[in-house]
Amino acid sequence: MKKTHLLLSSVVAALLCSFATQANAQTSRLYLAGYLGLNVFSDQEFTESTTSNNGDFELENTTSFAGALGMRLSSQVRLEGEFSYRNAEFTTVDLAGSGTFDTGGEFKSSILFANAYYDFDVPWSVQPYIGGGIGYGWHTGEFNDGTSQLVNVSSDDSSFMWNAAVGAKYRPRTDLAFTAGYRYMDSFDLEFGSYEIDYDSHEFRLGMEWDLPMR
Repeated sequence: MKKTHLLLSSVVAALLCSFATQANAQTSRLYLAGYLGLNVFSDQEFTESTTSNNGDFELENTTSFAGALGMRLSSQVRLEGEFSYRNAEFTTVDLAGSGTFDTGGEFKSSILFANAYYDFDVPWSVQPYIGGGIGYGWHTGEFNDGTSQLVNVSSDDSSFMWNAAVGAKYRPRTDLAFTAGYRYMDSFDLEFGSYEIDYDSHEFRLGMEWDLPMR
């Protein structure tokens, strides 16, 4: 899986560099963006080295908040630097061979992404887009096990991350747009104490873009 992540990161990085070289030949426009998201988590697979246990953590769906500064390289291509935050609660743990148990704790993530988007040139009032990005995440986990079969932990880790996105935007005026979209986020395996966790998330987002005046 790590090889797949590295390949995807390399492809996105190459695209970002390719888009950036066009900046001198095209008119740029800066914009600010804000996003409100609903994060839906897959079961987070884990292994625990002290007890040799493994299984899945379940995280409660949670909201995320993000702000971004973007640059439009052409009418279709744009880049964004984005910072986002989310805080999810642990709800249950499915321990291999022992069943499912209620548990407690929380999982906080702060993520910085460099994203590239392509807005399709279509004769509609709603404009579809696709995108993706690479970045880095800082994560803090606190796990309180109520089964006495796992180890309690309070730790943090950081890792490279990537995302892939799709959505649509509606522009009521030339300097303002409303967006709705979905993206998938994934991370290299995270280490919290004796735990190794495979982290990923599905995110549904509503957002707004406001073009900054250019003189």
